[in-house]
Amino acid sequence: MKKFFVHTLLLVAIVGTAFTAKSQTADEIINKYIDAIGGKENWKKINSLKMEGNVEVQGLEIPFTMQAIHGKGVRTDGEFQGNAFIDITTPTKGWSQNPMAGKATLQPISEDELKQKVDELDIQGPFIDYKEKGNAVEFLGKDEEDGNEYYKVKLTTKNDNETTYFFDTKTYLVYKQEAISKQQGQEMKVVVKSLDYQSVDGGVKMPFKMDQGMMILAAKKYTVNGSVDEKIFSDK
Repeated sequence: MKKFFVHTLLLVAIVGTAFTAKSQTADEIINKYIDAIGGKENWKKINSLKMEGNVEVQGLEIPFTMQAIHGKGVRTDGEFQGNAFIDITTPTKGWSQNPMAGKATLQPISEDELKQKVDELDIQGPFIDYKEKGNAVEFLGKDEEDGNEYYKVKLTTKNDNETTYFFDTKTYLVYKQEAISKQQGQEMKVVVKSLDYQSVDGGVKMPFKMDQGMMILAAKKYTVNGSVDEKIFSDK
């Protein structure tokens, strides 16, 4: 009986150590990533963000502007062949306008769509103080792509949105994100590669190219803590 308890305690200790090591590994990767993109203190100072650039799809370039206030709203505007494309997200509501999809005016998005998009309001990033925000992380080991190695960490936000991040083992920058998105009642895998990191205002580093396969988002300019009018986050 005594040996049974000894072996049981040893097993518990080993399992507990394994979970602790896994948690520490995820935190270590996240901390090095945050340092690589400018440090937590700089990111926590970001209250507004504006990004200007082009969406490149099938040889076409569509200019766009994204404006956001931390925790309050995100709005993206684009124009193609005289058609205006608008996407707005707030903590409680969202709207979209896409003439190519039959939405000639701003229309409310569904609750499921809002649930997937509401995490975008955290413009400081989901890994900054992730525990305090109610997010959880899980280390998934290593992966390899095109001869490079990446650490895989799954992030589950407080809204139950899951994304797997691939961190470069040399630079600790995020190379790729994988998530499952629900669109028109169907689930589809969304893969985004973050490339061409550059330093911008406020001492932080951001990707200037986001490759989604059939579509590439190319940023030309980031403005940190500039003036953004909250009134743009409505359907009026």
